Amino acid sequence: MLRRVSIFVASFLLVQALLQAGGWNNTLMGCRAISMGGAFAGVADDPSAIFYNPAGLVFQKGNFNFSVDGFYIWPTHEYTLSTGSKIYSKYNSPLPQVFFTYKTSDRLTLGFGVYVPFAGGGIDWKKQDLGFPLRSTLAVVSFTPTIAYQLSDKISLGFNLNFYRGVLNVKTEMNPFGPMSEEETGSTFSAGVGIMYKPSERVNLGFSLRGPAKIKLAGTTSISFEMFNLKLDSETTFHTPWDMEAGFSYRITDRLLFSASAQYTLWSVLDKVQKKIKDIPMTGNLEVDEILDFKNIFILRAGFEYLILPQGVFLRAGIGLDPSATPESTLSATNIDVNKVSLLGGIGYRAGKMQIDAVYAYAFGKEREKKLGELDGSMIEKYNLNVSILGLAVTFSF
Repeated sequence: MLRRVSIFVASFLLVQALLQAGGWNNTLMGCRAISMGGAFAGVADDPSAIFYNPAGLVFQKGNFNFSVDGFYIWPTHEYTLSTGSKIYSKYNSPLPQVFFTYKTSDRLTLGFGVYVPFAGGGIDWKKQDLGFPLRSTLAVVSFTPTIAYQLSDKISLGFNLNFYRGVLNVKTEMNPFGPMSEEETGSTFSAGVGIMYKPSERVNLGFSLRGPAKIKLAGTTSISFEMFNLKLDSETTFHTPWDMEAGFSYRITDRLLFSASAQYTLWSVLDKVQKKIKDIPMTGNLEVDEILDFKNIFILRAGFEYLILPQGVFLRAGIGLDPSATPESTLSATNIDVNKVSLLGGIGYRAGKMQIDAVYAYAFGKEREKKLGELDGSMIEKYNLNVSILGLAVTFSF
């Protein structure tokens, strides 16, 4: 009896503990950069260049720059069942980050950043909607030392290491069983490089490459059933992708800056999520591969910054086109991923050595359908995702 219960409940938890594709790729770095649509690889002149293009660090003003940024995210995951009933998951989350840079000489600049490049959010389905409660959150935090060197007046190179720390938490339950939970953490690392070329005083060209990583999270999975309370060792393994981004910026006038970028992300490395629960009584290990079959995507961004007042008041706006990486076959209530268009805007105020930036962004998705019936396809599920984002940053330059 215990063996059958253990296998059934563990299998259920593994299947339901999917990592959400809709929140996999997080590019919310730097409020100023985001208010320009995230098209920053060819600008990269503030501390968030640690993420966008480390080669830009050498062209920043001041010998020491320190930035504290924070975003608050309001996502709405929308799932329409084949019956026509529509349910929603709303899990709001803060997203803090810190960047600082130090110019040690005319040509060499060091930097360090702490931010979340992958996930950073979650889902929260209610029992009355989905039939069982399910809350799943994932965050991959990067601790990123960076170095940039200016080869000439026009060319610079940058390099960074990304020390990743992943945290996964899942809570659910299923009748007639009791609460089930999963808590796992793990570490790994990757690396990135960047190059900045300034052919003229008004034009910048930038390119950055962020390397992949294999992340293995380890912890415990707890299962309750009547008199049995099991706490078992468990693991989750997945891959993060290569990211290649090319950026361009052009200072049209002394007050107006335009930027654009194109990013190619090799999400095909995330073909599956490997789940394992160890030493189940009278059973041994249970392993399940959650097939995702992600595809590579091409992201486009553009934006501008306009100096309204010479005293240091800026107006910014941008747009982003972010396609889905998930095929129809692996869409589900725990894996909602749609094509998104992001509209972004913000303001900035610079006074002496301090600058304050604020941004608001809204990403609206295009609804996707999944046919369930093999013969006539009469049963259809629908998925959508919309996100509101508010950000605030304070930067000091000395």
